Amino acid sequence: MTAMLKPPVQMVRDLGWRQVLGLDQPGDGFWAEVRGQQLGQLSRNIPFNLTLLAMNLVAVLANFGTAVNFDRLAPWMVGIALLVGLWSLRIVRRRPSTGPRRADKSEHLRVTCEIGILALFWSGLLHALVPELPADSQTVIMLFSLIFMGAVTNAAATMPVAVMLVCFFIGGGMVLALPAGAPLHHPLVGFGLACFIAIKLRSALVTTYHTMARLKSEADLQEQGEVVRLLLNEYESNGSDWLLELDARGCLTHVTVRFADVARRRRADMLGQPVLALLDPVQGGATTAALVHAIKEREPFRDLVVPVPLGRDLRWWALSGTPKQDEAGNFTGFRGVGRDVTEVRRSQERIAQLARFDPLTGLANRSLFRESLDDLVETATLSGKPSALLFVDLDRFKAVNDCFGHAAGDLLLRQVAQRLQALVKAHVKGGATVARLGGDEFAIVLTDGSGDGVQMIAERIVKDMSRPFPLGDESHAGSAVVGASVGWALAPFDAQTPEDLLKCADLALYRVKEQGRGAACRFTPEMAAAAAERRKLEADLAAAQERDQLRLLFQPVVDSDDERITGFEALLRWHHPELGVVSPLDFIPLAEETGLIVPIGEWVVDEALAWAARWPAHVKVSVNLSAVQMEETNLPDVIAGALARHGVAPERLELEITESLFLAEKPAVVDVLARLTALGVSFALDDFGTGYSALGTLQKASFSRIKIDRSFVKRATAMGDEASAIIQAIVRLAASLDMKTTAEGTETRAAFELCRELGCTQVQGFLFGKPMSPEEATKLVCEEVAA
Repeated sequence: MTAMLKPPVQMVRDLGWRQVLGLDQPGDGFWAEVRGQQLGQLSRNIPFNLTLLAMNLVAVLANFGTAVNFDRLAPWMVGIALLVGLWSLRIVRRRPSTGPRRADKSEHLRVTCEIGILALFWSGLLHALVPELPADSQTVIMLFSLIFMGAVTNAAATMPVAVMLVCFFIGGGMVLALPAGAPLHHPLVGFGLACFIAIKLRSALVTTYHTMARLKSEADLQEQGEVVRLLLNEYESNGSDWLLELDARGCLTHVTVRFADVARRRRADMLGQPVLALLDPVQGGATTAALVHAIKEREPFRDLVVPVPLGRDLRWWALSGTPKQDEAGNFTGFRGVGRDVTEVRRSQERIAQLARFDPLTGLANRSLFRESLDDLVETATLSGKPSALLFVDLDRFKAVNDCFGHAAGDLLLRQVAQRLQALVKAHVKGGATVARLGGDEFAIVLTDGSGDGVQMIAERIVKDMSRPFPLGDESHAGSAVVGASVGWALAPFDAQTPEDLLKCADLALYRVKEQGRGAACRFTPEMAAAAAERRKLEADLAAAQERDQLRLLFQPVVDSDDERITGFEALLRWHHPELGVVSPLDFIPLAEETGLIVPIGEWVVDEALAWAARWPAHVKVSVNLSAVQMEETNLPDVIAGALARHGVAPERLELEITESLFLAEKPAVVDVLARLTALGVSFALDDFGTGYSALGTLQKASFSRIKIDRSFVKRATAMGDEASAIIQAIVRLAASLDMKTTAEGTETRAAFELCRELGCTQVQGFLFGKPMSPEEATKLVCEEVAA
């Protein structure tokens, strides 16, 4: 701070201009109390000053208010009256405080702004009134303005920012309100006003600093006193520490009651005994050696944690000592303190254990596993001798959790860990680390990966994990069978870095899962190539929509009676620049796994409806929806938006879904189905009769049509054969539920006639049209209408 504005108190640490102005204050703690003190002092000053301000305002308006139209004065008078009324209401409603008041930054800022606004209203009043008054009246108004400024700044004496706002607005208003040539429009008057403002600003800054410094000193003293009080109370009441005095030879010369109790000895037996005799020489290690050295060399020691055997219990003491001398300067021994830190040390050991081992199974956790893996790869790379990494993934663990509860799941995981440890102990030569990576994922690091040993271990793991796990009382179900999949890789043959080895083992595990689980598989370079190809396909698919590589084809759906087109099914195709036309069987599952099916599905709906808008009103369009899309809560909004955008009636849109959608019984899917039904679109059950089929499925949504899978149509050759009987049964079921049926894959006239005879209301297949471009479909249906 400048010498001119330096406050008349000693500078307090961490208290400068930014804190005084409130620019660098934390939101709570000490500074919340400071803001509370500031607002409290303002509240105490407000009643008197509000009365004075009200009298000022009444006097000014009574004498000069008639000189100006009331419309010009009203906004400023109303503003001042509202603020005065607001503050008066707060004073009336304020409850007595039972402790130190606290205020957050927002409250402090709000009050500061209110004071500034009050000054601004007074300044506006001056601007409206002063130019219309004679010189003597202007002088009186300026005098009252100084009184107003003084009253407000005195009330907010510990709020320097508020004082600055008041001085700026009222002082500026006084200068700007005086018309040119007025007697008060004189440099000396301006100089005097500036001096008055400077005095007020300095007074506010010094008063605020003095107040904050006092509060800071009181808080520091209170905190220091509290610390001293706690230390004395801890020492005297709880006795966590004890005094320690040794002679020049390191023997005890003073033993407190607390020390004797901790040592579990009589005080008389301890006096004269070397302190080193209390320690365990075997487990002492470096800290005991450091204590011996300090006593021998007469050097101070601090917080040396040493082991102390007390019967069968091993305790840990932290000892500190300072050399002491007699009046002649001769060394006489040590004086210090000791404390029992056994529980702290045990907690630290427990924390270290938790940091490296899984608390549920006792196996190594990810941290320790990664250390072992890094060492394994480095050793294998340098020596050229193979080491192995095995990933073990339980196949049906989630079902155990879902059916029997998490307690049973935890019990099963502990048994898995025990079996893995027992297997490694019995069949692995050399070092090995068994780790739980999380959930139902385990890993084994084998230092010796030579020969057929790793494959044998992997197969044994699969075999052992397929045996039932007894769950006992955890599930009341006896036992559970889960099985496991194992993927493994060798270093340095398959990879020479830990990251690459992890990827290789993970790819091998992925291959096992892909092929049906419950087996062991070693990594091969072909897996990496396939993974790279898959990643490239994912990247290409992510950009396919943006690059305009997706196309819609439309296959006609024909009425069985008159063989006229009733609608089209929209079929998605991907035209890859390198791979050509990619089959939906290849990219649709990929899109579902990556979530790309959602934006792609939105595009398909929009594109299909855009073309449907060009067709006759009786022609429907069918769009396939995946289970992933049906879980999107905004799907009904997307479809409603597309229908409105293209002006297509909801009944012309048919959504095709499969029965697998209902297996999980997800509430989100049920909600989406209900909202789509309310929208007015219809549903078709696709591939009925294949895989999972249940009559209850037909009640899950308001299906208007059942699509009979092409496999039945292809096998149906004549009335009475097995496939024909199945088709006829589906047709009768649909008819009883007032649903239509569509026979897919109708490629010959004979097949069509048979399906029509069996009662299928619609057919779809190459006989009536292969999947065609939107333009061809539009031309076909328009020509049919024209004919």
